[in-house]
Amino acid sequence: MTMNLITGIIAVAIGGIYLVTAMLLPEMRMGDRLGPKLFPTLVGILAILSGLVLVIQERKPERRSKKADFGFVTHRQVWIKILLTTVVGIAYGLVMDSLGFLIPTTLFMLFISTLINRGRLVQNLVLAVAFSMITYGVFAVALKLSLPRGFIEQMLPF
Repeated sequence: MTMNLITGIIAVAIGGIYLVTAMLLPEMRMGDRLGPKLFPTLVGILAILSGLVLVIQERKPERRSKKADFGFVTHRQVWIKILLTTVVGIAYGLVMDSLGFLIPTTLFMLFISTLINRGRLVQNLVLAVAFSMITYGVFAVALKLSLPRGFIEQMLPF
């Protein structure tokens, strides 16, 4: 199997799942006529179409891509970082509701920046705290969007 064929099949599968879950979103009777379904539906359809284009191109010998080699052995460190980022990202999403926005976001950003920018703990810590506070300020305070509120957010006057 070639890279494009594998990528196309994965895109069709993920796009299909995404489209089905988008269609399960509730209908909105007020506000925006298009509601929350439009963007996810378009993303699902585009993912399916893109995947189908890749699969169809593989049928033409002159457009065929190289054999699949994901480099699990040669790029082992990169794959470990991807796996760690995925696991920590899932954990971040799971604890955000109970801990609020600021603490999990700061810890997540600290982990990711330390993974990428190894050996610079102070710089990574400043980046993580600044990112969390600025993001919270922009979205929760300035734009008045609802972010998960933990015990730190409960103490804030806004």
